[in-house]
Amino acid sequence: MNILERYLWKSVLTSILLTWLSLTMLDSFFAFLSELGDVSAETRYGNLQAFIYILWGVPKRLYDYFPTATLIGSLLGLGNLAANSELTAMRAAGISIRQIVLMTMKLGLALVIVVFVLGEWVAPRAESVANSFKLQMQQKQMAVGNQGLWLKDGNRILNISKLWSEKKLEGIAIYQIDPQAGRIDSITRAASAERDAQGWLLRDIQQQIIRADGITQTSHQELRQEKLLPEQVLTIAAVKPNQLAAKELADFIQHQRDNELNSSRFEQAFWQHFTIPLSTLVMLIIAAPFVFSFQRNAGAGQRIFIGILIGISFFLLNRILGNIGIVYGIPPLLSATLPLLVFLAGGLWMLRRVR
Repeated sequence: MNILERYLWKSVLTSILLTWLSLTMLDSFFAFLSELGDVSAETRYGNLQAFIYILWGVPKRLYDYFPTATLIGSLLGLGNLAANSELTAMRAAGISIRQIVLMTMKLGLALVIVVFVLGEWVAPRAESVANSFKLQMQQKQMAVGNQGLWLKDGNRILNISKLWSEKKLEGIAIYQIDPQAGRIDSITRAASAERDAQGWLLRDIQQQIIRADGITQTSHQELRQEKLLPEQVLTIAAVKPNQLAAKELADFIQHQRDNELNSSRFEQAFWQHFTIPLSTLVMLIIAAPFVFSFQRNAGAGQRIFIGILIGISFFLLNRILGNIGIVYGIPPLLSATLPLLVFLAGGLWMLRRVR
C-alpha cells in the first residue's frame, strides 16, 4: 500500500509542479509584455527594471495559480495512470476509488501547508517589494527602502514607515529644511497619523527645533495638520490588501472597526488567505470523478481543457462574488467561502456517482 501511495503521489505531484510552473511562466511572460507599456525614458524604469518587477511578482502568481495548477495537474497525473490501465489494476487489486481519493487527499494536505506558507509569508512580502521597486523607479522625488517611504515635498522631507491606507499612517518623521541656511531646522516624529474631515491628526509627537544656540524639544499627545502628504502619493503608495499577511490584515481590520471605517476589501483578502489553500483539496476532489468517469476514453488535451474550464470558472466566480460582496455588503466570510463550498458540493456529488 505504501509503495502504491508513493507511486500515486509521484505521478500526481510531477504533473502538478509542471503545470504550476507552465501557468506561472506563461502569465509572467504576458505580464512582462504588458509592463513594457510603462517603460519610459523620462524615468529610471526601463526594460531591465520591468523584468525585475515581474520577477518579484512571481511568488504572487505562483500563489494565485496553485488551485488551477492542482486541478489540471491532478487530471493529467491521474489521467495518465488511467490511460495506462494502472488505476484499473489498482482497483482489481482491491483498492477502491475512495482509497485512491484519500491517497491524493493526503498529498493535498501537504500542498495546503506549502501554499499557505507561500501566501502568508512569501507572496505578500515579494508583492510589496515589487510595488515599492516600481514606485521608486518611476517617481523621481520618492524612494522606498527598508526604512519605509521617503518623499521630498517642497522644503520638507518625509519618512513614513508604514502607509496602511489613504487614511492611516505609522512611524512618521518630518524634516523641515531652511532653504536659506541649507540645513534642517526642525524634526517632527509621530507614532501614527489618521485623516478625517478636518485633515490629519498626528499622535504621540516628539518635536525638535534646531537653532544655532541649541535644540529645543517638545512633546504633544496630539497635533493636527491640514496637509501631510500629496494626494497622488497616498493613492499610489498605500498598502494593498494582497501585500499583507493574515496577521497584518487582522490588525488593520480591527483598527478600521474601532474607528467605524469600512474594511470589506481587507476582510475579503483576510479570508482568502485560508480559502485559497483549502481550494487545493477541493480541486483534487473535483479531478477524481472526471478521471474515473472518462478512464482511457479521454486524451490529455481533453483533460487539460476540462481543467482550464473548471479553473477559470472557479477564478471568475471567486472574483465576481468578492466584488459583489464589497458592493452590496455581503459578509466577506460568505463571499470568500461560497465559491469553495459550491465547487466542493459539486465535486462530492460527482464523486458519489462514480462507480
